[in-house]
Amino acid sequence: MSITIETRTTEELGKGGRAELRTMLEGCFGERYGDTAWQHCLGGIHYLLRYRGELAAHGSLVPRWFKQGNVALRGMYGESMATVPHLRHRGLGSIVVAMATAEIRLHHEIGVFAASKYEFYERQGWQKWRGPTFVRTDEETLPAAPARGAVMFRLPVDSSVNPDADLTTDWRDGDIW
Repeated sequence: MSITIETRTTEELGKGGRAELRTMLEGCFGERYGDTAWQHCLGGIHYLLRYRGELAAHGSLVPRWFKQGNVALRGMYGESMATVPHLRHRGLGSIVVAMATAEIRLHHEIGVFAASKYEFYERQGWQKWRGPTFVRTDEETLPAAPARGAVMFRLPVDSSVNPDADLTTDWRDGDIW
């Protein structure tokens, strides 16, 4: 098995790399992967796994504002985690998730994302957020649950974040969580 893994910022991907990535993600997610979903995955760190030269799996972590109670949290949000259909169930996505998880546990106060297939992430040590979730707009803070699935989280070992308490994030177009 010939696997290579690259870690790149969005800027380091370049125009050609971004075009290849968008094509791969559209192939994985189909019509539901539009411009808003694409914009959500930009601006952070990309984990790109190639199998025999083909871009086979991807995940990105983007900086995102989180708050618990009155405490702001330095966090990363997982976006566009995907493996091309014909190479699924071979452990390639697990490698990408493991790399993203290590980044969060080493350098951030919290890692969060919404997942519809949360069982896959639970096997990798991610957990469902148990407390209420909210979104902050310019005017107010409102209850906000994910459109599908569950809000998943991962914490560093020495974290004081309480997964049974509230978690608030900032408003954005498209899926909030």
